[in-house]
Amino acid sequence: ATASLEWLPVQDPSVIAYFVHYGRQSPGQPGSCSYESSMYVASPEATVGGLDPDTRYYFTVSAYNGRESACASEVSAVTPPPSV
Repeated sequence: ATASLEWLPVQDPSVIAYFVHYGRQSPGQPGSCSYESSMYVASPEATVGGLDPDTRYYFTVSAYNGRESACASEVSAVTPPPSV
């Protein structure tokens, strides 16, 4: 399964990329980036692949300008069930 994410870009010219953090469990702490996986993206959108079907995933994003920011508010979604 895949999940497509899009967010408002950070209005800071020093930001060169973002990290999308995701996993099946939430760290439960606002601003935390402690998730199972992460991916580096150059624009304020991403498609995360290789997700298990019919599973809740938690997502967040951090900005990167040579140093990583705190993570944004978390969102979650359930991936669709497997197709027959």
